Amino acid sequence: MTENSIVFIGGGKISRWVADQIDLDVLGFYDIDKTRSTFDSLNEAIDANADIYAIATPSSDHIHTFSDLCSRLEKKIITVEKPTFLRMKDFDNAEDMIQRSSNKVYPIFQHRYTLPKLNVGKVYHAQVRVNQCRPQRYYDQADWRGTWEHDGGVLTNQGVHAIDIIRYLLGEIKDVNFYMHTAGVDIETEDVACGIMRTVDDIIVSVSMTTTCRPHDYVKDITVFGEDGIQVIPIPEHYGTGHKFFYENLPNDAIIQSMSDAKKTMQVIHDAYESAYGKSILGEHYV
Repeated sequence: MTENSIVFIGGGKISRWVADQIDLDVLGFYDIDKTRSTFDSLNEAIDANADIYAIATPSSDHIHTFSDLCSRLEKKIITVEKPTFLRMKDFDNAEDMIQRSSNKVYPIFQHRYTLPKLNVGKVYHAQVRVNQCRPQRYYDQADWRGTWEHDGGVLTNQGVHAIDIIRYLLGEIKDVNFYMHTAGVDIETEDVACGIMRTVDDIIVSVSMTTTCRPHDYVKDITVFGEDGIQVIPIPEHYGTGHKFFYENLPNDAIIQSMSDAKKTMQVIHDAYESAYGKSILGEHYV
């Protein structure tokens, strides 16, 4: 990889974690919270002339930050943390901007890069478990958390990696049926999501996701049932180690996930919301 310097747009916990994991020259962080920013402005961050600009802002701000960077940078790499864009129309707008620019853009679903090889032969069935803890105080720390317009719920945040992994391992999802509920906290979005997904090869995937658990009850894994046995694939707690592989292999299009592929993962998320609520309002103002 010839790229060796990076600027993070967003100075929160994930940016600091990734900065510690990767072997790149970190030129700094830009954040609207000046206590977390090493640049005084976005202009100053752009003037740093890094090889890579990493977007790690609140979810609904991804498209706005991306639009600003893509229109002002030339021949750079732009990366976008999950959930890449909340609204499907934002992917269409981003794809138009990418085609008109000289930049290369990559979404980050880092856990797909550290998976073990499936060894169960023909796959019959799979189960997804996401049991995490997000108490009320977590949502009270930032008014955008747990909102439809800016965040989404357990499926969009804690569960989206599992959806991406299922697609990566077992193929595209052709239909879904979900039930969702807000059980343990006072937020707009769901903290319980249970459903069934079916792949194009008719593999049935059962899904159970919640953030109502206690911290020590953490479980996040995928169990795959096949003709040669059962394989449990753990999904790393926190951010895992996939960022290191991701950044080491930029900009290898043969290895690194494309924006169009990330769009398919988010389409499954929207389809699940539509099946549960009759429509998907993820990324939209809550009415």
